[in-house]
Amino acid sequence: MKLEAYFSSLEPLAAVHTTQALTRQLERACGLLGFDTIVQGLQSRNGMEGAVQVMSTSVVSSPWHAHYIRQKYYEIDPRMQHCARRLMPIPWSIDSTYQDPRERQMAEEQQDFGVRAGIFAPTHTTDGRFTVICVGLRNMPHAAAREVLKHAQPLLPTLGAYAHEALTRIHDAATQRRVKPAIPLTRRERDCLQWAAVGKTSWEIGQVLHITERTANFHLGNAMTKLGCHSRQHAIVKALGLRLIQI
Repeated sequence: MKLEAYFSSLEPLAAVHTTQALTRQLERACGLLGFDTIVQGLQSRNGMEGAVQVMSTSVVSSPWHAHYIRQKYYEIDPRMQHCARRLMPIPWSIDSTYQDPRERQMAEEQQDFGVRAGIFAPTHTTDGRFTVICVGLRNMPHAAAREVLKHAQPLLPTLGAYAHEALTRIHDAATQRRVKPAIPLTRRERDCLQWAAVGKTSWEIGQVLHITERTANFHLGNAMTKLGCHSRQHAIVKALGLRLIQI
């Protein structure tokens, strides 16, 4: 592991503005740690249920990761559930056990694609979004893979922080270009989203704004439609990214 070169590879992440540039830098950094596959995704959690939603995938550098996204394994993967709620990276290997039949199917297919071990490393921010960097080792002997995981695990949070800033910057810039300025949110729609962002229910929003719960839901529904979102949480995250509301 070339630590000096690894830490030097983090600095360019502060200036990347395209997913292609982000991909190149992430692959270089993870290659220096000894990994040969990497994917980074921007996620959010859907409301009270906590289901993971993928908002953007920046890097897909192996057939397994592409298959993983197509099959939506992130919805049932216990490693992703860990990342949605925790801060520490989680290592895994072919020795990892899974209880649910679909989880076992995922693990078997992962081995079929040749990915034998890796680490999931989350990075969270206050707007409810989080990124996960998933690095993997292909066809490496078990003992050697264990050594790579042991030495790389404490280094990945730093890479995750740099990569999170880069991906959210790229994603938010693209989102801002897509949103039509001719359809702005009304003051009431922004107010309702603002209070929803700090955890208020529709009834509580109504009490604060002196409107009915039904009217609060009406304004939130309009905001979701204008922002092109399928859930309240998604609308909150998008409005925060566009600086339409603040928390």
